[in-house]
Amino acid sequence: MEMKLTKRSVMNNAWKIARNGVKRFGGRASDYIAEAMRIAWRLYLELRAKKGGRIAGIAPWFIKKTFEHPSLVHQIQHESIYKIKKDTEKAYLIEAIATFENGKIEVKNEFWAPKSVCV
Repeated sequence: MEMKLTKRSVMNNAWKIARNGVKRFGGRASDYIAEAMRIAWRLYLELRAKKGGRIAGIAPWFIKKTFEHPSLVHQIQHESIYKIKKDTEKAYLIEAIATFENGKIEVKNEFWAPKSVCV
């Protein structure tokens, strides 16, 4: 299941997981919501850890607007880890680092992103 990019989506994903439990085992979604919330939160935390620790992702529309080339958008969304270089009240200075060919090539992209598009 793909994790979406807002904390509100963690709850939406939990309800999707609960509804899948209903389809598979029967009952009501509310019977499964506690365990589904644990699963959805664990998925979010795993994604955040994979991406560097403080943020799990950046809204896709913001990355597409900032970096117009499709390969760069894919690289930043899926292959990069995020390192926060500066933190202001409303934005992060993010360094997106992608490593290719067994660590031989490292590509860095630095950009400001509003905290509202980061999760």
